[in-house]
Amino acid sequence: MRLFRISLGLPFLPTLARGVMQRLGGESDSLPRALILLPTQRSARAAHRAFLDASEKEALLLPQLRALAGLSVEDADELQLPALLELPPAVEALRRQAVLARFVARWPRHAGGPPTARHAWELAGELARLLDEIALEEAEPIPDDPARLTDAWLARLEDLAPEKLATHWQITTTFLRGVVREWQDWLDGEGLLDIGVRRVLALKAQRTAWEENPPETPVIAAGIGLGGTVPAAADLLRTVATRLPRGFVVLAGEDPATARVPDEHLLDSCTHPFAGQRRMLRRMGATMADAQDWTADQAPRADRPALLGSALLPAEGLRAWMDRRPRRWSEAMAGMNQIEAPDAQAEAAAIALTLRGALERPGARAALVTPDRDLACRVASELPRHGILAEDSAGQRLSATPNGNFLRLVAHLAAGECGPVSLLSVMKHPLAACGWERPDWIAAVRRLEVAVLRGPSPGPGFRGLRAGIAAAFAGEGTDADRMALLERLVASLQEALGPFHSLPRTAPLRPALDLFDEHLAAAERLADTPSRPGGLRLYAHAEGEALARHLALLRPAMAEMPPVQPAEWPALFEAALSLGTTACPRVSRGRKEQAHPHVEILGLLEARLLDFDCVVLGALDETVWPLAADPGPWMSRPMRRDFGLPPPELRIGRVAADFLSVACSGREVTLSRAARRSGSPTVPARWLTRLSTFLRGQRAGLGVPLSAAPAWAEALDRPAEPPRPCTRPAIAPPAEARPSRVTVSDIRTLLADPYAFYAQRILGLRPLAPLEQEPGSADYGTLVHAAIHRFLDALPPAWPGEPAARRLWDQAQDEAIERAHLRPAVEALWRPRLERIGGFIRGLEASLRPGLAEAHAEAEARLTLRRPAGAVALEARADRLDVLKDGAIRIVDFKTGQPPSQKAVREGSEPQLPLEGLLAEAGAFEGIRPGPVRELEYWQLSGALEPGKVRPLGTELEPLLEEARRSLEGLADRFLLGSAPFLSRPHPARAAKGDYAHLARIAEWSSGVAG
Repeated sequence: MRLFRISLGLPFLPTLARGVMQRLGGESDSLPRALILLPTQRSARAAHRAFLDASEKEALLLPQLRALAGLSVEDADELQLPALLELPPAVEALRRQAVLARFVARWPRHAGGPPTARHAWELAGELARLLDEIALEEAEPIPDDPARLTDAWLARLEDLAPEKLATHWQITTTFLRGVVREWQDWLDGEGLLDIGVRRVLALKAQRTAWEENPPETPVIAAGIGLGGTVPAAADLLRTVATRLPRGFVVLAGEDPATARVPDEHLLDSCTHPFAGQRRMLRRMGATMADAQDWTADQAPRADRPALLGSALLPAEGLRAWMDRRPRRWSEAMAGMNQIEAPDAQAEAAAIALTLRGALERPGARAALVTPDRDLACRVASELPRHGILAEDSAGQRLSATPNGNFLRLVAHLAAGECGPVSLLSVMKHPLAACGWERPDWIAAVRRLEVAVLRGPSPGPGFRGLRAGIAAAFAGEGTDADRMALLERLVASLQEALGPFHSLPRTAPLRPALDLFDEHLAAAERLADTPSRPGGLRLYAHAEGEALARHLALLRPAMAEMPPVQPAEWPALFEAALSLGTTACPRVSRGRKEQAHPHVEILGLLEARLLDFDCVVLGALDETVWPLAADPGPWMSRPMRRDFGLPPPELRIGRVAADFLSVACSGREVTLSRAARRSGSPTVPARWLTRLSTFLRGQRAGLGVPLSAAPAWAEALDRPAEPPRPCTRPAIAPPAEARPSRVTVSDIRTLLADPYAFYAQRILGLRPLAPLEQEPGSADYGTLVHAAIHRFLDALPPAWPGEPAARRLWDQAQDEAIERAHLRPAVEALWRPRLERIGGFIRGLEASLRPGLAEAHAEAEARLTLRRPAGAVALEARADRLDVLKDGAIRIVDFKTGQPPSQKAVREGSEPQLPLEGLLAEAGAFEGIRPGPVRELEYWQLSGALEPGKVRPLGTELEPLLEEARRSLEGLADRFLLGSAPFLSRPHPARAAKGDYAHLARIAEWSSGVAG
């Protein structure tokens, strides 16, 4: 048996290339005719450079480098394997998942079936993985007739002893038997093979062809089986090693500690890095003792594999831990360090700095290896800070690309019935134009946002949008041109969406293919511009082309799906879209620089057999690297064992092999983890825990040195000096910029926070209302004020009696609710409260009317205050002003919340009622003669069990009004007519709105004593 090994610690591909050149370099025609089988396409590409380096030539006829991940028709042509051409083609993956989803959707919900189309799709994906695993892990040779294989599987499913299982697993087993039978019938009808079955049959066909007609040219299988491989591949490797005259199998060598562990112990430890390779060797009828060294090269870091191998020994080999050699292990850690970061972002910053530091050595190559795509994305975003561009080799999901995201947003727009958030997400997307020029489109969208979409949501659908536009432009002095522009915008959007404008939950089931076609047609119309069709824009560039290819495969898959509820379409489409990936650039998009040739970000599969000068193993936390061992939803662990499938923990052994090989191959290795991810504490990967425990057992305090990169990364963002609080803003605008007209509400703001008054009245800044704003206390207060105003305007001077007053209140209440455009749920909540307030108002009104001469609602006032430096106009609007029969005046302020305390009014921090009283005595209210103010009252109108309460100001009014006058004159002289600066919150105890706190930078200057 021609079995060879390359020791851990040696760079695998360069060593492989040197060994091939030593054996074949003297034969001019042997090297180009040699076939080398490698585990991945990336390792095959990397072998090109390894052979050029080993030859020390500028040009070289390379051997045929192929990946053994699967054999295609193209491989059959190049390898001259006609048996492969005779195999039926494999079913396309998306189509398979759709057909299986149709089967899964028949599973009754009460028996654990999927509740939605997306759940059916995802369960079908798990079922497809199970079918592939069953085929690939099949120990017995698969017959040429797949129907016989299906019968064998059905027989084994029958033997799972359902009477011993829980009811759920009995139902699942019964369902699986039906699915396997129906799935094979479907494949036979279509003339297709399942993906896993075809791969196994392809490996079998290649093995059979080589056994019947062994090639005279060299065939080398290298690096296959690290972490284990499927039985069919192991059989092929046995044929290469034993039946081919010039066949060679080159494996990764074991570390010295593992080499001493017997098979019976190691094979039972599924999570060990070499358990899978030992299983493969046993199937090949060989042991690692049969392997010879591929080259005479000595590993430059031989003690590091010994250290890691000793730390990862199975339980039966832990007696070796009693052999204490701390000096040797301390030297073995040369070139190793560990990053302990507080969170994922800090870990990414430290890794980026580590990779940058590696480039200080000329020609050095550095890489991050991690299964965590979130960490990979973070590092890729951090590297440009150091002048490095590196893309994640795993690419990105199509659903995360701008083009794919646009399709997702269009689906959610239809499901959300044109709600403000989903509507603006689509309309502001760079691809949206609806046939308009993009600048004109985005300008109109911003106008629609401010006029209609901010604040409480308009009604659902396009009818609600048009009603919102009409309400926004109702009244005198409206801008007809702007209104027409927004109506044209909505019409364009409606025309573009076509039938895909709504996906109601109450609609009948529809074919998934119809929804798919309507969805894409709507998205393409939305992307139209006058100069370019939407399809060309949507499928442009690398990510667009990848999206188009995925959608082309997805369309026939949707034809196989069962009818779906329209409201479930967005979730189903997103799940299907996320299965596609693209290698399009994310970090370098829009940049002139190219990706750095010496820095890579790799997944575990991509990093297999590669070596680097500096390598970082990132996200070494449990459930990340390694992932949790999950048996899946279709079989429990005992069922998997009885069926003949390997335990789920074997997957941990495979990623442990990746960890060990990468950690041993790098000249400098950094083991990285974060204490928290997504806000939750993490547990260090079991390999780090074992390594730390082993080293502490050798000598107290011994461990992998901690990297300084986290502290360096933190120092980069730390200012050179301690932060100094900025001074409190004190803006002093020129006199001509200061307003000469204020309202009583402005006076309250000016007292509490002069800077807020400056931002609001002088700069003219107003906070935008949030999108889809829930109706709150302010909206409720506006509704109550509107109802009372309408009621008082309709009420005659003499009390008309309760029945007539009730009719007037009901009419006023209905009109106020109609104009408020409340959602049904909000109306159902507020109408009863409003009716209770109406009863309270009518009862109060009946008792007040005999003493009233006049009653005014929303009375407006204006007073010109003349001072030595100029004049200032004060304006007010009183909620209610009553003129009593003796000429005295009562002013009422309605409060739906808690009214101000009497202390706040006396101290002047709540000046509204006193200032209105001052205006009333001065005759400033239009159409109301001056008179003494006798009563200032708050009416607390909550509409609760106690619907209302009268709260008069229990204080003498004359000194209160005089104090209000002096305060008003002082404010006018200082701020409006003088040059006093507008300080930010000079009196922190006084309540002030926080709309302008971020502009005043309160959080900065309030942290110190400056200012």
